[in-house]
Amino acid sequence: MTTDYYDLDDILADSEKLTCKFNITVPGLGYLEGNPGKPIHEDTKLELPHWLSGILATVAIDEDSNINFLDLADPDIIKEKVINAIKTDPLAVDLHKLTPYYYSLILKWGNLYTDKTLIANVMNCLKARSLEIYNFSNNANKTLNNEFLYTLDEFERALFKSTSDSNKSMRKWLKTK
Repeated sequence: MTTDYYDLDDILADSEKLTCKFNITVPGLGYLEGNPGKPIHEDTKLELPHWLSGILATVAIDEDSNINFLDLADPDIIKEKVINAIKTDPLAVDLHKLTPYYYSLILKWGNLYTDKTLIANVMNCLKARSLEIYNFSNNANKTLNNEFLYTLDEFERALFKSTSDSNKSMRKWLKTK
């Protein structure tokens, strides 16, 4: 899963909104909160798309300052409640309900803040869910009445589709031998 300028899923993941708090008063940015021509005041909380909030959270106000334009609040997808649910039973977590681009956002968050524990937990989740996705893709021709497939995020759906297609091609090839 890499970021790609032309990838629609990546564009949609970048447009996911994150809660942030401005560290300084910024003149002229009031339109972000519906007040054109007015400033955004210090400690104002807004939801901004990831592509904008990620930049403003990493850029310092000036060269001599350690203060960034804004601070990002932890999104719901990495809150302790979600991580504990993932640790307990990754198959029971509805990643699609959290956000359709769960893994993409975790990757983007990981690029901003290095959190090895978060990455390890999400990797364990992906491993467990990938095995289940593989099991379902092997049974793609049979009737499946399982809610698990509705909980897949967009990356997992693409994985399911490619695995199903690969299994179909392999079965077709084996029949010709």
